[in-house]
Amino acid sequence: MTAGVQSDLAITDAVRSFDEACVDAKLSLFSKGVDLEEAHLLAYYPPIHRNPYQHMLYAAAFEQGFACFPVRDLADVGSPPVNAPLGVHYHWVHRVFAGAQTSRDAERMAQGFLDQVDQQKDAGLKIIWTVHNLLSHSAQFVDEEIELRAGLGDRADFVHIMNPATVELCARYYELNASKTFLVPHPSYFGVYGDYISAEQARFDLGITPEDKTLLLFGSLGAHKGTRQFLRALDSLEAELGHRLRVLIAGQPTDAAYMEEIYALAADKPNVFLFERHIDDQTVQTLFRATDAVVCPYEIGLNSGVAATAATFGRPCVVPDILVPAMAGASAGIVGFNPMDRSSLSIAIARALEARGNPATETALIHWAEMHRPRAMSRSFFEALRMRW
Repeated sequence: MTAGVQSDLAITDAVRSFDEACVDAKLSLFSKGVDLEEAHLLAYYPPIHRNPYQHMLYAAAFEQGFACFPVRDLADVGSPPVNAPLGVHYHWVHRVFAGAQTSRDAERMAQGFLDQVDQQKDAGLKIIWTVHNLLSHSAQFVDEEIELRAGLGDRADFVHIMNPATVELCARYYELNASKTFLVPHPSYFGVYGDYISAEQARFDLGITPEDKTLLLFGSLGAHKGTRQFLRALDSLEAELGHRLRVLIAGQPTDAAYMEEIYALAADKPNVFLFERHIDDQTVQTLFRATDAVVCPYEIGLNSGVAATAATFGRPCVVPDILVPAMAGASAGIVGFNPMDRSSLSIAIARALEARGNPATETALIHWAEMHRPRAMSRSFFEALRMRW
């Protein structure tokens, strides 16, 4: 799922200063029996809680000799008050532009951020960047964000990628030094979401018959998701497929005006069901178990938590072509389409529905999910990081 921003503290985050977090981190590693010469501290920014990705990625930190903690104000970051290597791990860096009203604001904020990164490097800290997207979803300050990403890529010591085509795909906007990159795929959500009801129960709960061909569009409801384009094309999609579809659209709205467009487009489509709210961890299973195929009709993308969630529940997923390499090993149920040729979407959906009819598809996808469970990907991440540190 797409990263969201939640301003309140997560229940798992103690309220403490940067220095206190460093001290607590080293003490926790010591109590775990980690050799202090092998102990590493990793501060991460920005902390995002509604999306479980960071918790998944850091799940095996302590067993690998790392202690990870969130940073809310980069101005607090400096040399650690304890003798231990410290890195700063950056994720969704577009957060830097929060509150910007003009391009000049964005330019100033980007430069201020890069100045802070320079100060961190001068203090001997390692800089790690996970590239989640080519650009942020619905980027408002495109030129400034490109400069920000180019600057961070230049300064980063290590760049974590989840799509093997990341360097090539990013090159249309900014350069990444391939020698800095290391590949650890997006984890599945194996063991993260509730998963105990059957497909039959899920479909019954949602009023879906066994004969209904059901598609799910999942994740935050914003312009970048392609939901408008999908709804506009739905009638022609059904004509090309030769049957009526049930369509579930579920996620947290991000913009009231955008949602008014969605309501208008869905108003004359009784086969479209909107769940416009945050979907809790126990309800996710109902939507994915009830569906035949998941559709990500995005215009652009690099990695997808939605595709990883679909695989976790054994459901085929339609994604933009550039997302296919990110799901290597799950090809039996990952079907690409060309966003520049919307006619390819109906072909991809037909292929996904056909794949759903093959029991081997679900078996292969669940196997992928088991092999990419969060703790396994977390171990791979820290092993790769330690080799380079």
